[in-house]
Amino acid sequence: MKIGIAFASIVVLLAVWWLWPQRVELNESEYDFAMALYRVCNQSSDEGLIQIETLLDQEEQAHPSQEPSPLRPIIAAAKSGQWRDAAKACRQVLDDQVEH
Repeated sequence: MKIGIAFASIVVLLAVWWLWPQRVELNESEYDFAMALYRVCNQSSDEGLIQIETLLDQEEQAHPSQEPSPLRPIIAAAKSGQWRDAAKACRQVLDDQVEH
């Protein structure tokens, strides 16, 4: 009985650790994009979003070995009209850049 409870506790702790949001690290240009994206999301600006996406595309084409930007899902959320969620996600990414 005690072994079952201990095992279940370990499984739960591992699941929480695995599913816990991971800290996102941005390079310098991605940080600048994130700042602009946060402003665009707060303004619900379709035009600004297009400009940021275009600049991010150019940045990724200039550095093809780089992984896709972690800002892509935020841009997708904003494009689907989820401006508030996108702004929150962008703010979290910016907060992740601060050393605590």
